[in-house]
Amino acid sequence: MNKKLLSLAVAAGVASSSAIAAVDLTTTPQSAAILYATQLTATALAPLTLTHATAQDTTVEAGFAVDSDAIRFARFDLTGATLGTIGGTLTLAAGATASDIVETISAGGTITDSYVIFQLVAATTKSIASTTDLVLTLPPLVITADADIGITYGLFADAAGAVANAAGTALASDSGTLASNANTSTVTNLATGATAPLVIDVTAGAKLFVGGGKTSALGTISVADTAATELAADGATPVTHAVANDAGTLVLTGDFTATQDLAAVTLVPDGTYTVSSVFLDTTATPDCTTVSDATDSLTATTASWTAVLGAADDVALCMTVNGVTAIAPGSYSAVYTPTAVAGYDVTPATTLTTATLTKNGSTAIVNLALSPTGAYKNYVRVSNTTNVAGAVTITLYNDDGLSSGAFNLSGVAGEASDTLAGQASTGLMDVVDLMAAAQVASPTFALSTVSNKLRVSIAGEFGSIDAQSITTSIDGNSFSTF
Repeated sequence: MNKKLLSLAVAAGVASSSAIAAVDLTTTPQSAAILYATQLTATALAPLTLTHATAQDTTVEAGFAVDSDAIRFARFDLTGATLGTIGGTLTLAAGATASDIVETISAGGTITDSYVIFQLVAATTKSIASTTDLVLTLPPLVITADADIGITYGLFADAAGAVANAAGTALASDSGTLASNANTSTVTNLATGATAPLVIDVTAGAKLFVGGGKTSALGTISVADTAATELAADGATPVTHAVANDAGTLVLTGDFTATQDLAAVTLVPDGTYTVSSVFLDTTATPDCTTVSDATDSLTATTASWTAVLGAADDVALCMTVNGVTAIAPGSYSAVYTPTAVAGYDVTPATTLTTATLTKNGSTAIVNLALSPTGAYKNYVRVSNTTNVAGAVTITLYNDDGLSSGAFNLSGVAGEASDTLAGQASTGLMDVVDLMAAAQVASPTFALSTVSNKLRVSIAGEFGSIDAQSITTSIDGNSFSTF
């Protein structure tokens, strides 16, 4: 968030009675300061005046007795703000009456000042104790620079001391924070309750999702407003996401080719796109069953929206495929870029984590593959027992449990393609060639130092896979499978 936000913490005034209480520096810790929204902006060239719905009282303890024998001077200094109008009053709180002390502004307190000095004169035979609360009411304040807004109080024995304001010369002093700032809203991936992406069903030719559906979530995002205590410059209006954001552009990137339109007669993908094929579901239960907001623009690689994401929205990003084009596995990404309302400065962009679409498939394990350096020749044969073609990857494990990592079928000598056709089988893949392919994929992979056997894991992007391990006798005249 913009650091200008620190400049929004001002002692300008309480919001509505239900929002912020007066600041009391006599408590430990001090009572909560006003929270202004970090999205507000203030610069030297464009100062911001913070007004308020009701007077902002700041309470300090006198700290030293004031009686009719002496005139005292109470000085209040602001940091990070100046007075927006002439004013400021000092009154007494519980334990004294208004007639006990007469307070008059003797210095400061004018527009652009950051301090005010009150002369305190006790009525005849009247006095206030050191524990009496003094209550300062400030006019609207002006912010022109990055600064947290604080206040310092000092009670001085004479006017010269109050004007000089030298460190350590006050009879009593106190200081604290008049106001602070906080971010009012966030745009994040929804931590709980997110609609998970479906798996591409290879048994349906990768043209549908598992379960026969055409629609899947590509991720879920959330717009969350914090508690309604982060205020606008009026000190009363909670700044929600919708208040600070005039518009927001959401751009989702990935492979959308499977959503393209189909020609009317031939049902062949025609390269055009209907905007509702990728959409937002903003209902109370965002499960991709409702098209709440279709894209404003949809291409083969980009879906985009221009709209305000409302307060406390949970939004599912959804895609509906045409059922004819194969769905490509891969990842998606999203960026939300808000446009601020005048007077606000919002986060430039938020990158959101979205789905990775994967295919279902099957795995076969050959638990015993003989040593590639042993006396017996050993082969592995893999069969696709479905009618759907799919890619095959192989992983070797040695007896220490170390893995070669997955490598493609075509990495094995004699195998020309990564894809195994429906009902097709590989050739007899020599364990020597499997080991060679594994060491190309992972040059440090080796046999175990205590055992020279291997385990082979074969994954196919189709519904059912079978694998056999075949060994031949030393003389090559017989073989066995296991």
